[in-house]
Amino acid sequence: MSAEKIDRELKKRINQFKKLLKNEEERESFYNSICGSEILVRIEIFLPSANPERYYDGLFLYLNDEGKIVSAEYYYNEGGEGAITKLEGDSLEVVRDLFEDELSLEIE
Repeated sequence: MSAEKIDRELKKRINQFKKLLKNEEERESFYNSICGSEILVRIEIFLPSANPERYYDGLFLYLNDEGKIVSAEYYYNEGGEGAITKLEGDSLEVVRDLFEDELSLEIE
């Protein structure tokens, strides 16, 4: 799917949201038509760096409403240039094993 397609669809939704903000009746109808939602919490872990002025790295951990890590990303930034990569397979499992029991999530 192209970035242009996503941009067009996002603009349509934002215009729809703006209209909903102006009409409470339509907004309630919209809320009632939403078929579901899921809680996903992102926690950022700032990893220790020997020289944080020169480089830093960390993790974005995505937790579900049960406090389980469902996804994770690693980021690295050096000299103002950075990159993010999704963790998968063994890397994701290692991060889960290391951090999941240390994190607590209480949602009411």
